[in-house]
Amino acid sequence: MTKPPTTIPSRRVGASALEVSELGLGCNRIGENILSDAEWIALIHRAIDLGVTTFDTAAQYTGGRSEELIGRALGNHQNVVIATKVSGKKEGKHSSFSKEAVIAGAEKSLRVLRRDVIDIFQTHGSGALDEVSDPEWAEAMVLLKEQGKIRLRGSAVFDSEGGLFAIEHDLADVLQVTYNLLDRGHVLPILPAAAAHGVGLLARMPYQRGILTGKFSESSADVSGHRASLQGDRLENDIRATEKFRQIGSGRATGLPALALQYVLAETRLSCTIPGARSIAQLEDNVRAAHAPRLTEAEARAIEDLQKAEHI
Repeated sequence: MTKPPTTIPSRRVGASALEVSELGLGCNRIGENILSDAEWIALIHRAIDLGVTTFDTAAQYTGGRSEELIGRALGNHQNVVIATKVSGKKEGKHSSFSKEAVIAGAEKSLRVLRRDVIDIFQTHGSGALDEVSDPEWAEAMVLLKEQGKIRLRGSAVFDSEGGLFAIEHDLADVLQVTYNLLDRGHVLPILPAAAAHGVGLLARMPYQRGILTGKFSESSADVSGHRASLQGDRLENDIRATEKFRQIGSGRATGLPALALQYVLAETRLSCTIPGARSIAQLEDNVRAAHAPRLTEAEARAIEDLQKAEHI
């Protein structure tokens, strides 16, 4: 297998001056006991070697271990972009973010990450309208930015109403959204609004929790012990639709994973996409997929037709 390239193009985050590698590293698995601390740190260093400069984590990932290991691996490294998230107080399906909790969360993350400033600081909740419209978190973000503790304000959102409210009321410089071949509904109204208001977008789950790597099929759909199990009622339809997307990508040397990642990268209103990796080999596969040929017009048309047929 050929060695992966060691440069990744960068994109501007909305209207800000911050630039990110268009392929980042989602760090929600970092710190799990499947690897030693030294192996996780080696994976982070390998990402830098390959041109990845964008790392997305959260205070709650692996009980805080993700931030801790990123801090140990990178510290105050100036040539990387660190995005992290603060968790709120859970109230049913949504979370509330008091001004004090957001500020305390930022200060704790700064200590754990060993950084002078957090590049992108996000709320980590549902991003629903009632959550985003609560003024306390927004006030805290403004204060943190004025104090120089964060560069950009952000929120992870899962529905268009909350995202559009944040954009239209100037509550966020960045939103984190789900965007992939199978799941993009809440993002479609957000894309033009974000572009018009200069709001950056981080795209999580380009492989839909691994389903779009092609590791499952209708005849082999055992997802026990895998993150794909979190898809719940969506799982069966996701696997069925993936089989059809696999056919579109069959003409590619690297097949479905490259098609899936190139689909996300083709949306230039997205600042960065952040697939995770549980090993250096997976990380290198992601980099190869990012450097695969861009979508052809024929692939783009076939994808659009299939998404319409599947109501995606």
